[in-house]
Amino acid sequence: MIKKRVLICANPDLNYIDGSSIWAQTICLAVAATDVAHVDFIAKSTPRRDELFRPLLDDVRVNVIDGTDKQYWDNKDYRQLNSQQLADLAVFLERIKSYDVIIVRGLEIAQALLECPSALGKCWLYLTDIPQAVDEYSLAQRQLMTQLAGGAAKILCQSRGFMALWQKLVPNFPADKLALYSPVIPDLMTTCTAIANRKRKAVYAGKYKCEWKTLEMAELWPEVHRQVSDSELLMIGDKIHNESVPENYMQRMRDALEHTAGLRWVGALSRERVQAELLDSRVGLSWRAESMNDTLEYSTKILEYGGAGCAAILNRNQLHVELLGNDYPLYANSTEEFKSQLRRALVDDHVVEDAARRLRELAERHTFSSCVATIKTWLNQTSTASAGFSPDEKRNEETRILIAGHDLKFFASLKDELASFGFTFLEDKWLGHNCHDEEKSRELLNGADIIFCEWCLGNLKWYSHNKRPDQKLFARFHAQERKLTYLEEANWSNIDQIIFVSEHMRRDAQRKFGFPADKSIVIPNLLNDEKFTPIRKSGDSPFTIGMIGIVPAAKRLDRAIDLLEELLKKDDRYCLRVKGKHPLDYDWLLNREEEVSYYKKIYKRINSSPTLRYKVIFDPAGDDVNTWLSLVGFILSPSDAESFHLAVGEGMLSGCFPIVWNWDGADNIWPESSLVATVSDAAEKITKLSRCFDSSSLKNNRGYVVERYSSIKVVPNIISLLSGTV
Repeated sequence: MIKKRVLICANPDLNYIDGSSIWAQTICLAVAATDVAHVDFIAKSTPRRDELFRPLLDDVRVNVIDGTDKQYWDNKDYRQLNSQQLADLAVFLERIKSYDVIIVRGLEIAQALLECPSALGKCWLYLTDIPQAVDEYSLAQRQLMTQLAGGAAKILCQSRGFMALWQKLVPNFPADKLALYSPVIPDLMTTCTAIANRKRKAVYAGKYKCEWKTLEMAELWPEVHRQVSDSELLMIGDKIHNESVPENYMQRMRDALEHTAGLRWVGALSRERVQAELLDSRVGLSWRAESMNDTLEYSTKILEYGGAGCAAILNRNQLHVELLGNDYPLYANSTEEFKSQLRRALVDDHVVEDAARRLRELAERHTFSSCVATIKTWLNQTSTASAGFSPDEKRNEETRILIAGHDLKFFASLKDELASFGFTFLEDKWLGHNCHDEEKSRELLNGADIIFCEWCLGNLKWYSHNKRPDQKLFARFHAQERKLTYLEEANWSNIDQIIFVSEHMRRDAQRKFGFPADKSIVIPNLLNDEKFTPIRKSGDSPFTIGMIGIVPAAKRLDRAIDLLEELLKKDDRYCLRVKGKHPLDYDWLLNREEEVSYYKKIYKRINSSPTLRYKVIFDPAGDDVNTWLSLVGFILSPSDAESFHLAVGEGMLSGCFPIVWNWDGADNIWPESSLVATVSDAAEKITKLSRCFDSSSLKNNRGYVVERYSSIKVVPNIISLLSGTV
């Protein structure tokens, strides 16, 4: 396999240890760990210290480039490169090595790369050194951000707050360029020493800076130490900033570190040694100045504290409340609150255990292995786009796909992926199964190389009888086609392939229609693991079951209500949330008496029950499914039959447990552990899981979907089919 060439050009200096330099080291190691890339890393200054450089130097997949090497600067001697020099060197190296991806951290570096659009076009930009509120941007700054967004290949955002900021700053921001790249910590140990068995030790690790309140931490410590006599404050790190306010900051900070009773300063440590110290500590300190409360950026340190089983004292602000909840027990915003919470953390096991549990749950979503999997997905997409095809296959740039059908929602994610490979699209939106503007369809047909019929209905019948011999025709079969005659009325000799999303659908369709087996293929639905991501669950989610879509009646909303009633016999906290369009919003349904009767009975059942009327919640349809899933602990598929059922996978990606009635084919699509046969089976499974809402199991559920149905698994099969290599 041809590996991708990746350059990392970032403003942190790895000879100094802080959160930003750890970020640079980590993303370098993560890219290398994908095993699909060779990595060049520009060192801002000559590597001198092993704490962060040694893992890079020891990794055979990483090439550390001393950016100050005189060969790059006409024999001039530089101690440390500035942002312009880093950009200049990146451009120089790009011209020699022709990288596939250039990862850049730092606004000034990115701005300098505007002078070289070809290099910028390969960049994944990660910018945190920017104003974090829209009203802080001048017109010139807005224009700069628009230029960067338009020129870069991808914008990596540390939090959803940064993603929202970019979308507000840049009109019509292309959503496919935004990607969430959250802080990363080492993979967690399976077990940690219980808080009650740890020393009364508080720890701080990082830079020493005024807004980081490190001077206050040290100077306030003696008062706390006198009250908790067997306590210790450990401070790790050696980067002391030269602050102008307060006066003599560097000297005061150093004096406090060296001469405070009960405080042990150990200077810089490797990440592994820091981890060892955290595993023996009760509470980490991440108290910041009030001026930082509006930040969109959160500290990697709180994740490291949580990953080691520590609690943390941190400011109450919007970001932390979103991550940890409004009732997290160790918030501190003032000096008095900090001292009080620090004393509390050293002596109150119950409080510290609660805080540590919440931090660990947060940390589990930010592990190194998860990061590697995400980056590998991005690189595989990039590699296939730029180097994965032979010269004949690169005709994608000239290939026009005509998408035709009455309901194209399932094709939306696939269209975005295919567009990134150079395909262009025409769209023939039909009004119904067999209703379209024939003149428009003929006009679109004239400009197409490939016709892709979403659903095998009247669209496939018409195009199979009207396509030219030089055009390819593909169609995707879902489920309702089995009950209709359009496929058997199509001209099969003009159909290249029919795609099925599951084997049981192909089997049933072949049994009914008898089309040639060599004209069918199984390619599962695509599930977007960047769109559907775990968000911190609401407190009621372990007692919330959810359905997405309740039409037609075969979706079995009645079965979900039976399940709710069974659960309520055991615990009155359970509820059912239903998301989707109202049944009466479907015109076709109004013409089916048995369907209308079914839903009337359902709504009457709910409204006439003193219990159900308050326990069944209907939420409107919308593109906020991932957010909605944060309210839900269990995603249901109580259907009589499904071809695939995307909602199950969306729920699993978003951190829900799947509960799937064992309809035909479910066992070949979803985990065996998710399958149930009866309402009683489902209630028993949910009751058991509600008591121990295990985040590691939730992570396994997400991994199951990514491994089978993510873009790197599905898209290459579609492209091979369209390119004629299947």
